[in-house]
Amino acid sequence: MVDKNHPFIIVGGGIGGMTLGLALAKKNIPSLVLEQAPQFRETGAGILLCPNVFKMFDYLGISEQMTAIACFPDALIYADGLSGFEYIKIPMGKEVVTRFKYPYGSFHREELLRALVKECQQSPLITLTPAARIVGFEEKNERVFATSDAGITYEGTALVGCDGLWSLVRNYIIENEKPRYSGHVTHRGVVAIDKVPEHIRPNTVIHWDLPNAHMVQYPMGTKGMYNIVAVYKSVKPHQFEDTKGDPEELFERFEGARPEIQQLLAHVDTTKLWLLCDRKPVSHWSKGRMTLLGDSAHPTLPHLTQGAGMAIEDAVVLAEKVSASNGHYEAAFQAYEKERYLRTAFVQYFSSFYGNLHDADGIARDLRNEFISKMSLEEKYTWLGKLYNGIEP
Repeated sequence: MVDKNHPFIIVGGGIGGMTLGLALAKKNIPSLVLEQAPQFRETGAGILLCPNVFKMFDYLGISEQMTAIACFPDALIYADGLSGFEYIKIPMGKEVVTRFKYPYGSFHREELLRALVKECQQSPLITLTPAARIVGFEEKNERVFATSDAGITYEGTALVGCDGLWSLVRNYIIENEKPRYSGHVTHRGVVAIDKVPEHIRPNTVIHWDLPNAHMVQYPMGTKGMYNIVAVYKSVKPHQFEDTKGDPEELFERFEGARPEIQQLLAHVDTTKLWLLCDRKPVSHWSKGRMTLLGDSAHPTLPHLTQGAGMAIEDAVVLAEKVSASNGHYEAAFQAYEKERYLRTAFVQYFSSFYGNLHDADGIARDLRNEFISKMSLEEKYTWLGKLYNGIEP
Protein backbone atom coordinates (compact mmCIF):
# COMPACT_ATOMS: atom_id res chain seq x y z
CA MET A 1 0.00 0.00 0.00
CA VAL A 2 1.03 3.61 -0.53
CA ASP A 3 2.54 5.02 2.68
CA LYS A 4 0.51 8.12 3.54
CA ASN A 5 2.78 9.07 6.45
CA HIS A 6 6.03 9.28 4.47
CA PRO A 7 6.05 11.33 1.27
CA PHE A 8 7.81 10.83 -2.00
CA ILE A 9 10.91 13.03 -1.87
CA ILE A 10 11.34 15.02 -5.08
CA VAL A 11 14.81 16.56 -5.42
CA GLY A 12 14.49 19.58 -7.71
CA GLY A 13 11.71 22.13 -7.95
CA GLY A 14 11.71 22.84 -11.68
CA ILE A 15 9.08 22.01 -14.30
CA GLY A 16 9.56 18.24 -13.96
CA GLY A 17 9.55 18.22 -10.17
CA MET A 18 6.42 20.36 -9.91
CA THR A 19 4.59 18.26 -12.49
CA LEU A 20 5.51 15.08 -10.63
CA GLY A 21 4.11 16.54 -7.42
CA LEU A 22 0.81 17.23 -9.21
CA ALA A 23 0.76 13.80 -10.86
CA LEU A 24 1.34 12.04 -7.53
CA ALA A 25 -1.31 14.18 -5.83
CA LYS A 26 -3.80 13.10 -8.50
CA LYS A 27 -3.17 9.57 -7.24
CA ASN A 28 -3.53 10.72 -3.60
CA ILE A 29 0.20 10.26 -2.95
CA PRO A 30 1.95 12.90 -0.81
CA SER A 31 5.25 14.45 -1.90
CA LEU A 32 7.95 16.74 -0.54
CA VAL A 33 9.66 18.93 -3.16
CA LEU A 34 13.17 20.05 -2.18
CA GLU A 35 14.69 22.94 -4.13
CA GLN A 36 18.24 24.15 -3.56
CA ALA A 37 17.51 27.76 -4.57
CA PRO A 38 16.02 30.16 -2.01
CA GLN A 39 12.86 30.39 -4.08
CA PHE A 40 11.07 28.38 -6.76
CA ARG A 41 11.85 30.04 -10.06
CA GLU A 42 12.99 29.06 -13.53
CA THR A 43 16.00 30.41 -15.36
CA GLY A 44 16.06 30.85 -19.11
CA ALA A 45 13.62 32.48 -21.45
CA GLY A 46 11.08 30.96 -23.81
CA ILE A 47 9.85 27.40 -24.04
CA LEU A 48 7.74 25.71 -26.70
CA LEU A 49 5.30 23.02 -25.60
CA CYS A 50 3.73 20.73 -28.16
CA PRO A 51 0.34 18.95 -28.25
CA ASN A 52 1.71 15.92 -26.39
CA VAL A 53 2.38 18.21 -23.39
CA PHE A 54 -1.03 19.91 -23.46
CA LYS A 55 -2.46 16.38 -23.45
CA MET A 56 -0.72 15.80 -20.12
CA PHE A 57 -1.99 19.14 -18.79
CA ASP A 58 -5.51 17.98 -19.68
CA TYR A 59 -4.95 14.70 -17.80
CA LEU A 60 -3.73 16.64 -14.74
CA GLY A 61 -6.70 18.99 -14.87
CA ILE A 62 -4.67 22.17 -15.44
CA SER A 63 -5.32 22.86 -19.14
CA GLU A 64 -7.25 26.04 -18.46
CA GLN A 65 -4.49 27.47 -16.25
CA MET A 66 -1.77 26.62 -18.77
CA THR A 67 -3.71 27.89 -21.78
CA ALA A 68 -4.24 31.21 -20.00
CA ILE A 69 -0.48 31.94 -19.97
CA ALA A 70 0.41 30.60 -23.42
CA CYS A 71 0.91 32.24 -26.78
CA PHE A 72 -0.24 30.21 -29.79
CA PRO A 73 1.88 30.65 -32.94
CA ASP A 74 0.20 30.45 -36.34
CA ALA A 75 2.95 28.48 -38.05
CA LEU A 76 6.27 26.67 -37.71
CA ILE A 77 8.85 27.66 -40.33
CA TYR A 78 12.35 26.37 -41.11
CA ALA A 79 14.15 28.72 -43.49
CA ASP A 80 17.58 28.91 -45.05
CA GLY A 81 19.31 31.78 -43.27
CA LEU A 82 21.33 32.76 -46.34
CA SER A 83 18.73 32.62 -49.11
CA GLY A 84 15.52 32.97 -47.09
CA PHE A 85 14.10 29.83 -48.75
CA GLU A 86 11.43 28.25 -46.52
CA TYR A 87 11.94 24.51 -46.77
CA ILE A 88 9.33 23.77 -44.09
CA LYS A 89 6.16 25.73 -43.37
CA ILE A 90 3.52 24.01 -41.26
CA PRO A 91 0.30 25.61 -39.95
CA MET A 92 0.28 25.47 -36.15
CA GLY A 93 -3.01 27.08 -35.20
CA LYS A 94 -6.41 25.42 -35.44
CA GLU A 95 -4.96 22.91 -37.91
CA VAL A 96 -2.82 21.34 -35.19
CA VAL A 97 -5.74 21.19 -32.75
CA THR A 98 -7.86 19.52 -35.42
CA ARG A 99 -5.12 17.03 -36.18
CA PHE A 100 -3.76 16.28 -32.69
CA LYS A 101 -6.64 17.45 -30.45
CA TYR A 102 -4.34 19.76 -28.49
CA PRO A 103 -2.52 23.03 -29.30
CA TYR A 104 1.10 24.07 -29.82
CA GLY A 105 2.06 26.96 -27.57
CA SER A 106 4.92 29.09 -26.30
CA PHE A 107 5.53 30.18 -22.71
CA HIS A 108 7.91 32.27 -20.70
CA ARG A 109 9.65 29.67 -18.53
CA GLU A 110 9.31 31.67 -15.34
CA GLU A 111 5.62 32.28 -15.94
CA LEU A 112 5.08 28.58 -16.62
CA LEU A 113 6.86 27.48 -13.46
CA ARG A 114 5.03 30.09 -11.40
CA ALA A 115 1.72 28.63 -12.57
CA LEU A 116 2.82 25.09 -11.69
CA VAL A 117 4.03 26.23 -8.26
CA LYS A 118 0.65 27.86 -7.63
CA GLU A 119 -1.12 24.61 -8.46
CA CYS A 120 1.18 22.69 -6.11
CA GLN A 121 0.63 25.18 -3.30
CA GLN A 122 -3.09 24.57 -3.53
CA SER A 123 -2.69 20.84 -2.88
CA PRO A 124 -2.55 19.62 0.75
CA LEU A 125 -0.57 16.61 -0.50
CA ILE A 126 2.40 18.65 -1.77
CA THR A 127 4.97 20.32 0.49
CA LEU A 128 7.36 22.79 -1.14
CA THR A 129 10.68 23.42 0.61
CA PRO A 130 13.15 25.94 -0.86
CA ALA A 131 16.76 26.52 0.25
CA ALA A 132 17.25 22.76 0.68
CA ARG A 133 20.46 21.85 -1.11
CA ILE A 134 20.75 18.07 -0.92
CA VAL A 135 24.26 16.65 -0.60
CA GLY A 136 23.73 13.04 0.51
CA PHE A 137 21.36 10.07 0.19
CA GLU A 138 20.74 6.82 1.99
CA GLU A 139 18.24 3.99 1.75
CA LYS A 140 17.50 1.65 4.66
CA ASN A 141 14.58 -0.17 6.24
CA GLU A 142 12.23 0.65 3.34
CA ARG A 143 12.89 4.37 3.73
CA VAL A 144 15.03 6.91 1.91
CA PHE A 145 16.89 9.78 3.54
CA ALA A 146 18.12 12.96 1.88
CA THR A 147 20.50 15.21 3.81
CA SER A 148 20.96 18.92 3.07
CA ASP A 149 24.10 21.01 3.35
CA ALA A 150 22.52 22.55 6.45
CA GLY A 151 22.54 19.14 8.13
CA ILE A 152 18.78 18.58 7.86
CA THR A 153 17.69 15.03 6.99
CA TYR A 154 14.42 14.47 5.14
CA GLU A 155 12.78 11.04 5.36
CA GLY A 156 10.53 9.57 2.72
CA THR A 157 9.19 6.38 1.24
CA ALA A 158 11.00 6.85 -2.10
CA LEU A 159 13.04 9.50 -3.88
CA VAL A 160 12.99 10.96 -7.41
CA GLY A 161 15.85 13.02 -8.81
CA CYS A 162 14.48 15.92 -10.86
CA ASP A 163 17.69 17.91 -10.50
CA GLY A 164 18.65 18.34 -14.12
CA LEU A 165 21.70 17.84 -16.30
CA TRP A 166 24.16 17.90 -13.38
CA SER A 167 21.97 15.68 -11.21
CA LEU A 168 23.51 14.67 -7.89
CA VAL A 169 20.91 11.92 -7.60
CA ARG A 170 22.06 10.52 -10.93
CA ASN A 171 25.62 10.38 -9.64
CA TYR A 172 24.37 8.24 -6.76
CA ILE A 173 22.32 5.90 -8.97
CA ILE A 174 24.47 5.68 -12.11
CA GLU A 175 28.23 5.65 -12.49
CA ASN A 176 29.37 9.25 -12.38
CA GLU A 177 30.12 10.52 -15.88
CA LYS A 178 30.12 14.03 -17.27
CA PRO A 179 27.56 15.32 -19.78
CA ARG A 180 28.51 15.50 -23.45
CA TYR A 181 29.26 18.96 -24.84
CA SER A 182 27.82 19.16 -28.37
CA GLY A 183 30.25 21.84 -29.54
CA HIS A 184 27.43 24.37 -29.75
CA VAL A 185 26.96 27.47 -27.64
CA THR A 186 23.85 29.58 -27.40
CA HIS A 187 23.04 33.22 -26.68
CA ARG A 188 19.56 34.28 -25.63
CA GLY A 189 17.57 37.43 -25.96
CA VAL A 190 14.25 38.37 -24.36
CA VAL A 191 12.82 41.68 -25.49
CA ALA A 192 9.52 43.54 -25.39
CA ILE A 193 7.77 42.65 -28.62
CA ASP A 194 7.24 46.29 -29.60
CA LYS A 195 11.04 46.71 -29.63
CA VAL A 196 11.30 44.30 -32.56
CA PRO A 197 10.39 45.75 -35.99
CA GLU A 198 6.90 44.58 -36.89
CA HIS A 199 7.87 43.14 -40.27
CA ILE A 200 10.31 40.63 -38.70
CA ARG A 201 8.16 39.44 -35.79
CA PRO A 202 5.21 37.46 -37.17
CA ASN A 203 3.17 35.29 -34.83
CA THR A 204 5.30 32.39 -35.98
CA VAL A 205 8.12 30.16 -34.77
CA ILE A 206 10.95 30.60 -37.26
CA HIS A 207 14.17 28.57 -37.36
CA TRP A 208 16.78 30.33 -39.47
CA ASP A 209 19.41 27.78 -40.53
CA LEU A 210 22.95 28.68 -41.59
CA PRO A 211 26.16 26.72 -42.03
CA ASN A 212 27.22 25.82 -38.47
CA ALA A 213 24.72 28.21 -36.87
CA HIS A 214 21.01 28.84 -36.49
CA MET A 215 18.58 31.24 -34.87
CA VAL A 216 15.11 30.66 -33.43
CA GLN A 217 12.55 33.44 -32.93
CA TYR A 218 9.01 33.47 -31.58
CA PRO A 219 6.58 35.44 -29.40
CA MET A 220 6.08 33.91 -25.97
CA GLY A 221 3.64 33.97 -23.12
CA THR A 222 1.04 36.66 -22.56
CA LYS A 223 3.20 39.59 -21.43
CA GLY A 224 4.14 40.89 -24.87
CA MET A 225 7.64 39.40 -24.91
CA TYR A 226 9.71 38.05 -27.79
CA ASN A 227 12.26 35.23 -27.58
CA ILE A 228 15.41 35.08 -29.71
CA VAL A 229 17.99 32.30 -29.50
CA ALA A 230 21.25 32.30 -31.45
CA VAL A 231 23.18 29.02 -31.63
CA TYR A 232 26.50 28.32 -33.31
CA LYS A 233 29.19 25.69 -33.42
CA SER A 234 32.12 27.22 -31.60
CA VAL A 235 35.66 26.72 -32.87
CA LYS A 236 37.06 27.58 -29.45
CA PRO A 237 37.62 25.16 -26.57
CA HIS A 238 35.13 25.49 -23.73
CA GLN A 239 34.89 24.26 -20.16
CA PHE A 240 31.54 23.30 -18.66
CA GLU A 241 31.66 26.25 -16.29
CA ASP A 242 32.11 28.80 -19.10
CA THR A 243 29.38 31.45 -19.13
CA LYS A 244 31.11 34.50 -20.61
CA GLY A 245 29.99 35.31 -24.12
CA ASP A 246 32.26 36.05 -27.07
CA PRO A 247 30.56 38.74 -29.21
CA GLU A 248 33.28 38.54 -31.83
CA GLU A 249 32.74 34.85 -32.53
CA LEU A 250 28.95 35.24 -32.34
CA PHE A 251 28.81 37.90 -35.06
CA GLU A 252 31.44 36.11 -37.10
CA ARG A 253 29.35 32.93 -37.21
CA PHE A 254 26.30 34.88 -38.42
CA GLU A 255 28.19 36.89 -41.01
CA GLY A 256 26.35 36.92 -44.35
CA ALA A 257 23.02 35.99 -42.77
CA ARG A 258 19.72 37.49 -43.90
CA PRO A 259 18.99 41.11 -42.86
CA GLU A 260 16.20 39.88 -40.56
CA ILE A 261 18.70 37.79 -38.64
CA GLN A 262 21.15 40.67 -38.35
CA GLN A 263 18.40 42.85 -36.90
CA LEU A 264 17.40 40.19 -34.40
CA LEU A 265 21.01 39.72 -33.31
CA ALA A 266 20.90 43.25 -31.90
CA HIS A 267 18.53 41.95 -29.20
CA VAL A 268 20.67 38.97 -28.14
CA ASP A 269 22.69 39.12 -24.93
CA THR A 270 26.27 38.87 -26.18
CA THR A 271 27.82 38.84 -22.71
CA LYS A 272 26.55 35.44 -21.60
CA LEU A 273 26.51 32.04 -23.23
CA TRP A 274 25.26 28.55 -22.45
CA LEU A 275 26.85 25.32 -23.64
CA LEU A 276 24.50 22.81 -25.24
CA CYS A 277 24.98 19.40 -23.64
CA ASP A 278 23.27 16.04 -23.40
CA ARG A 279 24.13 12.52 -22.25
CA LYS A 280 24.23 9.13 -23.93
CA PRO A 281 20.79 7.45 -23.71
CA VAL A 282 20.51 4.70 -21.10
CA SER A 283 17.74 2.21 -20.44
CA HIS A 284 18.02 2.03 -16.65
CA TRP A 285 18.00 4.98 -14.27
CA SER A 286 16.72 3.53 -10.97
CA LYS A 287 18.30 2.00 -7.89
CA GLY A 288 16.18 0.52 -5.13
CA ARG A 289 13.70 3.17 -4.01
CA MET A 290 15.33 5.94 -6.05
CA THR A 291 14.79 6.91 -9.68
CA LEU A 292 15.30 9.80 -12.08
CA LEU A 293 13.04 12.01 -14.17
CA GLY A 294 13.52 14.43 -17.07
CA ASP A 295 17.00 15.80 -17.72
CA SER A 296 18.35 13.84 -14.76
CA ALA A 297 17.56 10.63 -16.64
CA HIS A 298 17.74 11.59 -20.33
CA PRO A 299 19.02 15.12 -20.99
CA THR A 300 18.54 16.13 -24.59
CA LEU A 301 19.62 18.89 -26.93
CA PRO A 302 16.86 21.47 -27.54
CA HIS A 303 16.41 21.04 -31.28
CA LEU A 304 13.10 19.11 -31.09
CA THR A 305 11.73 21.34 -28.29
CA GLN A 306 10.83 18.24 -26.29
CA GLY A 307 13.08 18.31 -23.22
CA ALA A 308 10.42 19.66 -20.86
CA GLY A 309 7.80 17.62 -22.67
CA MET A 310 9.59 14.38 -21.89
CA ALA A 311 9.89 15.37 -18.22
CA ILE A 312 6.16 16.12 -18.03
CA GLU A 313 5.30 12.81 -19.68
CA ASP A 314 7.72 11.06 -17.30
CA ALA A 315 5.88 12.53 -14.33
CA VAL A 316 2.52 11.21 -15.45
CA VAL A 317 3.84 7.72 -16.25
CA LEU A 318 5.83 7.48 -13.02
CA ALA A 319 2.81 8.44 -10.90
CA GLU A 320 0.67 5.87 -12.73
CA LYS A 321 3.21 3.09 -12.11
CA VAL A 322 3.64 4.02 -8.46
CA SER A 323 -0.11 4.11 -7.90
CA ALA A 324 -0.52 0.66 -9.44
CA SER A 325 2.41 -0.90 -7.58
CA ASN A 326 0.76 -1.47 -4.18
CA GLY A 327 3.87 -0.06 -2.52
CA HIS A 328 6.38 -2.11 -4.53
CA TYR A 329 8.36 0.89 -5.64
CA GLU A 330 11.33 -0.92 -7.10
CA ALA A 331 9.03 -2.78 -9.48
CA ALA A 332 7.16 0.45 -10.24
CA PHE A 333 10.39 2.22 -11.15
CA GLN A 334 11.44 -0.66 -13.43
CA ALA A 335 8.06 -0.55 -15.18
CA TYR A 336 8.40 3.23 -15.55
CA GLU A 337 11.84 2.89 -17.17
CA LYS A 338 10.63 0.20 -19.54
CA GLU A 339 7.76 2.35 -20.74
CA ARG A 340 9.82 5.53 -21.14
CA TYR A 341 13.35 4.71 -22.30
CA LEU A 342 12.66 4.17 -26.01
CA ARG A 343 10.55 7.31 -26.43
CA THR A 344 13.03 9.47 -24.56
CA ALA A 345 16.00 7.93 -26.42
CA PHE A 346 14.21 8.68 -29.71
CA VAL A 347 14.03 12.34 -28.70
CA GLN A 348 17.69 12.36 -27.60
CA TYR A 349 18.98 10.85 -30.84
CA PHE A 350 16.78 12.86 -33.18
CA SER A 351 17.44 16.12 -31.35
CA SER A 352 21.11 15.62 -32.14
CA PHE A 353 20.26 14.77 -35.75
CA TYR A 354 18.14 17.91 -36.12
CA GLY A 355 20.99 20.01 -34.79
CA ASN A 356 23.10 18.76 -37.68
CA LEU A 357 20.22 19.44 -40.07
CA HIS A 358 20.02 23.04 -38.86
CA ASP A 359 23.73 23.61 -39.40
CA ALA A 360 24.14 21.82 -42.73
CA ASP A 361 26.59 23.29 -45.24
CA GLY A 362 27.49 22.67 -48.89
CA ILE A 363 25.79 19.69 -50.53
CA ALA A 364 24.16 18.69 -47.24
CA ARG A 365 22.46 22.10 -47.11
CA ASP A 366 21.28 21.80 -50.72
CA LEU A 367 19.99 18.29 -50.09
CA ARG A 368 18.11 19.42 -46.97
CA ASN A 369 16.43 22.31 -48.77
CA GLU A 370 15.56 20.25 -51.84
CA PHE A 371 14.43 17.02 -50.18
CA ILE A 372 12.42 18.34 -47.26
CA SER A 373 10.71 21.09 -49.25
CA LYS A 374 9.22 18.44 -51.56
CA MET A 375 7.63 16.53 -48.72
CA SER A 376 3.86 16.99 -48.63
CA LEU A 377 2.18 18.70 -45.69
CA GLU A 378 0.61 15.35 -44.83
CA GLU A 379 4.05 13.74 -44.67
CA LYS A 380 5.27 16.50 -42.36
CA TYR A 381 2.28 16.13 -40.05
CA THR A 382 2.84 12.36 -40.00
CA TRP A 383 6.42 12.92 -38.84
CA LEU A 384 5.32 15.41 -36.19
CA GLY A 385 2.76 12.86 -35.03
CA LYS A 386 5.57 10.65 -33.72
CA LEU A 387 6.00 13.34 -31.05
CA TYR A 388 2.72 15.25 -30.97
CA ASN A 389 0.36 12.27 -30.60
CA GLY A 390 1.97 11.75 -27.23
CA ILE A 391 1.23 8.95 -24.80
CA GLU A 392 -1.92 7.54 -23.26
CA PRO A 393 -1.96 8.13 -19.48
